[in-house]
Amino acid sequence: MSMRERVDVIVIGGGPAGATAAARCARDGLRTCLLEATRHPRTHVGESLLPGIIPILADIDALDAVSQAGFGRKTGSTLWHWGRTPRWDLWFADSDAYDAAWLVERARFDAILFDAARRAGAELRTDARVRAVLREGTRVVGVQWQRAGDETPHELEAPLVIDASGQSSLLARELGTRERIAGLEHQAMWAHFEHAGRLPPPRSQQALFVAQSQQWWWMFPLSSTLTSVGVVQLDAHAEGAPMRTAPRPDFDAELAGCDELVAALGPRARRVTKVHHERDWSYRMRETSGPGWIAVGDAAGFIDPVLSTGVMLAMHSGWHAARTAAAIHRGDDETTSLAAYSRHHRGMFDDLLRMVRFYYQQNLDRDDYFWESKRILLQETTALRPQKAFVVLTSGLVQNLALADRKDEAVRRVERDDAPPLETPASLGFVCLHLRAREADEIVEGPDPFDAVYVLVEPADAAAPTLFRSRNFHVNAIAPRHGNDPIAEPRFAAPLRAIGAWVAELDDVDGESLADFWRRRRAALLARLRSLPGALALARVFGE
Repeated sequence: MSMRERVDVIVIGGGPAGATAAARCARDGLRTCLLEATRHPRTHVGESLLPGIIPILADIDALDAVSQAGFGRKTGSTLWHWGRTPRWDLWFADSDAYDAAWLVERARFDAILFDAARRAGAELRTDARVRAVLREGTRVVGVQWQRAGDETPHELEAPLVIDASGQSSLLARELGTRERIAGLEHQAMWAHFEHAGRLPPPRSQQALFVAQSQQWWWMFPLSSTLTSVGVVQLDAHAEGAPMRTAPRPDFDAELAGCDELVAALGPRARRVTKVHHERDWSYRMRETSGPGWIAVGDAAGFIDPVLSTGVMLAMHSGWHAARTAAAIHRGDDETTSLAAYSRHHRGMFDDLLRMVRFYYQQNLDRDDYFWESKRILLQETTALRPQKAFVVLTSGLVQNLALADRKDEAVRRVERDDAPPLETPASLGFVCLHLRAREADEIVEGPDPFDAVYVLVEPADAAAPTLFRSRNFHVNAIAPRHGNDPIAEPRFAAPLRAIGAWVAELDDVDGESLADFWRRRRAALLARLRSLPGALALARVFGE
């Protein structure tokens, strides 16, 4: 057995989460070793990306490579038969942050992230499979690994191990902390096609989703010549599934039964890859960190792909784990730092899971047995509370979910100086004040190209942290270009504190709902916001 090597951080796995973590750790000056069991490029599901990854790509110096890779531009999503409204759209441009993300060949996208980790200075070892975790008591202190084709064991030690081993969940499997998410036990099949058609403008760069009974399809234009087509079959393995108990494995036959998708693909479309399969999509870990370790990406949990959140959550958790590692390396208390990571990951995961459940409920058709069965399975609360609103705001979901059906209780409200006043709805989940810097920096590619800050006013939740509190409400502020902590930016601190004080002053009736408060105090608050002192100015107000 070889002598033990020692580094500052070990990363297990070279997918988006692991590559992001390794790149960020190396850029922070940590000696980082990434162990990848296979080699890039490799095929993977998860080709539809959210704009929220753009600031992370920029931070690890991978944005230019992704932008120049020739990936399909994704302007949003087009949905057919998704609920009572036959056809509707979600547009990223409505977020006022981004116009587009990408539809990618994951083999090439993941290789770009892997190369970014290499360029950052991380040591990357491929064909290096981790066989065991090294422990001293309850603490993880390293790993034992082997090269492909070589049975010689090697040992590598580090103060921190980041588990990015994907759905194999190396540490969680050892700890027995994996939990399934009831009601979201699905399977997917997908393949790539050449010579496929496109939706007509302006939707030619949209991700297309088509709902059928018990399943839904995607069509992603990955490039000018390549298209990804896949199907997610719902409740394929759920106990007591009312409609069926086994997946339908014939991809080509299933596709032939979706007339509208076949028409969209066109007569020249030809499948050019084998059919890939994934199962048991939704699960989570009870613990995402512990003494000497952090779990990221799919190793920490995965949520149903209906909102394309997988890569976003993977890269964000990898980035956050790396920043946590750097803080611990600088001397911050490990227990406190790991607890902060776990709280944040749990909060983001819960918010994404709540949105997925909300999304499925938004697609109910009361005359359809399948959608009704989904509502029975998904009985937990689905209030869309953007405590961690980065993903929501940068993907445009907040404003646009309500466009699916005007009869839904969620109603979009936008107020501008050049628009007539709108009635306040009977209920409000939140009010968002969209602010922009008076003297904006140059426009950059990424979130908030005009240096925007979002202030969220929402009903108080005793268990949730908040920036400012009033009698009935929480007031939080986010700004993707500033680490989602704009109060730490000196030029923004004074106007944000002024807004917090104004809401506290105007919120003077015990137990008042947000809708009633907004109806009663809207004019007074807007008058103050239009004369907001300092670096920020009101751009618009919206809510749901």
